[in-house]
Amino acid sequence: MRGLTTRNLINVGIFTVLYFAAVAVFGQLGALVPILQVLGPLYIPIVAGIPFTLFLTRVDRFGMITIMGILVGLLVLATGQAYWVPLLALVLAPAADLICRAGEYRRWPYLVAGYALFSLMLIGTVVPLFFAREAFLERIGQRHDAAWVQSMIDLTPSWMFAVMLAMLVVGAVIGAQLGRAVLRKHFERAGIA
Repeated sequence: MRGLTTRNLINVGIFTVLYFAAVAVFGQLGALVPILQVLGPLYIPIVAGIPFTLFLTRVDRFGMITIMGILVGLLVLATGQAYWVPLLALVLAPAADLICRAGEYRRWPYLVAGYALFSLMLIGTVVPLFFAREAFLERIGQRHDAAWVQSMIDLTPSWMFAVMLAMLVVGAVIGAQLGRAVLRKHFERAGIA
């Protein structure tokens, strides 16, 4: 992470805020309707793909994606979520950074793979639902009625965890493509193929 300039760090800060805002705002939809909570791993990385892909047009050295991931993890923790997202960020964000670096921060397949790996850290928000289920259901039972809690139980059998992981990857690939389409001029200017 040596060699990061002030401009690099400013870009990390700006795009961390934009990415986290997309994740947080659309993540709150799940608090309204249980099915949206379950589908969150699909649609959240789609929406967050737009600011993340724009960020990729600014990334030119190792460490920028890593710092962003760690900051996102800390912000998720600050909002009262479990500690799983920051723990996963410590591993997945540098790995995503390495993948993007392998593609010289310009080759599109590497950037998509990096974003998919980066997005997997969001599974940490539902880890307690599957691996500390009783405590999690008790906690959400304080904010929601019994019918809402029962819907969550019905919608999340244990095999749903693997489905949610797959949804994160699919959502990230779609989100990267959407971001690239929306931001085509920026990609052309940055020389990303």
